[in-house]
Formats: sequence, C-alpha cells, structure tokens
Amino acid sequence: MNLKSTTFWSAIYTIIRMLSGIVSIKVIAYMIGPAGVAYVGQFQNFLTITNSSSNMGIGQGTIKYLAEHKEEENAYAKILSTSFIITIISSSIISILILIFHKELSVYLFHKEELSFVLIVLAFSITIYSTGQILMHALNGFQEIKKLITARILTSLLGLVSTIILVILGGVEGALLALIISQIIGFGILIYYSKSSAWFSKANFLSNWDSDSFKKLSHFSMMTFVSVILLNIRQIYLRDYIIVQLSPEAAGYWQAIWKISELYLTVITFSLSVYYLPKLSAIKEKKELQQEIFKGYKFLIPIVLVLSISIFITRDLIIFILFTPDFHAVRDLFFYQLIGDVFKIASWILSFLMVAKAMTKTFIITEIIFISLFAFLSLVGVENYGLIGMTYAFAITYIVYFFTMLFLFKDILLSYRH
Repeated sequence: MNLKSTTFWSAIYTIIRMLSGIVSIKVIAYMIGPAGVAYVGQFQNFLTITNSSSNMGIGQGTIKYLAEHKEEENAYAKILSTSFIITIISSSIISILILIFHKELSVYLFHKEELSFVLIVLAFSITIYSTGQILMHALNGFQEIKKLITARILTSLLGLVSTIILVILGGVEGALLALIISQIIGFGILIYYSKSSAWFSKANFLSNWDSDSFKKLSHFSMMTFVSVILLNIRQIYLRDYIIVQLSPEAAGYWQAIWKISELYLTVITFSLSVYYLPKLSAIKEKKELQQEIFKGYKFLIPIVLVLSISIFITRDLIIFILFTPDFHAVRDLFFYQLIGDVFKIASWILSFLMVAKAMTKTFIITEIIFISLFAFLSLVGVENYGLIGMTYAFAITYIVYFFTMLFLFKDILLSYRH
C-alpha cells in the first residue's frame, strides 16, 4: 500500500476511533469528573510502560526486520520466534513484579491503596496482551494494513461497549478495568485476523532461538525504553506534580487537552507507524528516501494544519461534546498545544528515519534530551504561569526538536532535487 491508501484506511480507523473516544471520554467525564479523568490518564501511561516492557521494547524492531525479510520465510521465522520467546519471558517477569508491588504502585499512581486490585488484574493479563502485540507488529511488518486496521476498529468498538458498561457499574474502578478488558478483546480479534496469513503458523513462532535476531532486536529495546517508557514515566510524574501543586482537577484538564491532541492526530501518527516505518526500512537508495520524506511533508503537513486550525476555532464545541461544563478551563490550553502538535508531526516525519535506519545512539541521545527538556520546561511553566505553562513547554520543546531534526538530516534535505 502507498501513503495515500494507508492514510485513507487510517482515516477510516481514526474516524471510528475518534467517535468511540468521544463517547468514551464523555461517559468517563460525566461519571467520574476531572479528577477521575486524571487517574485514568495515570493508568493509561502505566499500561503503556508495562506493555512496552513486556516485550523488551522490540516492537519497532520486529516491524522493521519483518518488512525487510517479508519474502524470506526462513529469515522472518527467526524474527517471529525470537520475538515470541522474548515476550513470554519479559511479560512473565513484569507480571510477577506487579503482583509483588501492587499496593505500592497503587499509592504512587492514584494516591490510594484501594485500587490495587486493578493492578492484580493487569498482572494476569499482560502475557495475553503482549502476545497480541506480536501479531499486530507482524501484520504491520508484512504490510497487511487492511487486516490490521479492521482488527483495531473492532477492538475500539468492543472496547467502547465494555468501557460504557464498566464505568456505569463501577465508576473510576470500572474505567480502569475497562482499559485492561479492551486489551484482552484486542488479542482475540488479532488472532482471528492473523490466522489466515501465510506467516501465521506454529513453526514460525516456535522455531529455535536465534542469537543474531536477538542482537538486532535488542538495539530497539533501548530505543523503546527511552522513547516510550521514559516518556510515560515523565507523563505520570508531571501529572502527579500538577495534582500536588495545583489540584486533581487541574491534572484532569491537562489530560483532557492531551487526549484531544491524541484523538485528532491519530490519523497522522498511525499512518507514520504503519506506512513510514516499514517503507523507510525497506528503502536502500538515497534518492528514493528523499522522495518519500518530501512526499510525507507535502501530503501530511497541510492535513495537520487544517485539523489544528479547525480544532482551535471549534474548541468550545469540542469541550461541550467531549466533556462537561466542569472542563471549561481547558479552552485556555488549546493555542500552544496545537502549535506544538504541528511541529511534533513535522519533526516525526524526519525522526522516523532514526528508527528505520537503526540509528540507536542518535535516537537515544535526542530522546533523552527532549524528554528531559519538556519535563524541565513544564515544571518551570507551572511554577510561573500555572497550568497553561504545560502547553508553553510542549510548544517550545517540539519547535526546538523540529529544528534539531532538520539539522541532523540536512544532507538529505538540502541535496533533494525533483
């Protein structure tokens, strides 16, 4: 599939996910309020950390190397089996750690021990979900985009149903459990859509451990640790900082603007992950690489600009649709958040090169610098300007990140000729 086809299918998924998200957010906001939304945000970030840790962060590497060797069964079987073994071992360790420290984790995440039972449920579901992640990465790597997106659409819809039921029945506890249930539902759906694929066989997942494949995949473990795990730890820390320094409600407002950005940018970020990573990984010639990058800028940036301007103009309507009158303060957070969103996508188009070409050292250094920069600027922003300081920090961080990416890849950009 090309970029336009991928974006089209991504748009269908995004529309359905956005509609599901709108209903889900509305129900959660109405039933548990801004403080409850903040707790859901904390748990979502913790889920991302555990999910990435449960396969040692090799997801992007699995996609990359399956895309490179999708015509070579012996080669991709080594990648699949090594990924599966890594996942089973890692997810078991993470599950045990959560069971041991579930009370302490509950206090840190939610400031209360009563929600620790949710973490126990999570511990018993991690291996199931992380195994499903391998299937998702395989569909992505083999570029079976229609199957991947169909599976995600069904997961979103069934996850929405479970969220509505559990939030109504259990309030905050129900909302947290719904996040876990959605992951289990996703596993079942991925099994259904993967079983008809040529690569889906017992032999491919249970063949011998391959040391060379592990060595290649391990490069991505550190990349994921820095980009995904540290990023989500930062989010948890900053949200907790807002709760302590301002209020749980203020943390809910910040989670709300973050969720709005996440929803409307899904079509772009999903296209980048399912199209750009395998595509850039497979490209060998510099000229073709340049063409692909500039195609991305010409096609995606206008979409982001139109979406962000539209979001800003209709921000009061969006707050009304997504949330409740209790979230009116969120309207002041839009302007700089949206500026940051535009520069975020502009920089990501280039930064995907670091993952696609396994530029591990460069990726790790830049991620640590900019994760730290956003955290530092956020603390300074909240102290001096209140909650809106978080959006100042977000915009400044991604403007600087964009120009850093331009500098790193200037040889590719400046030498480009149509």
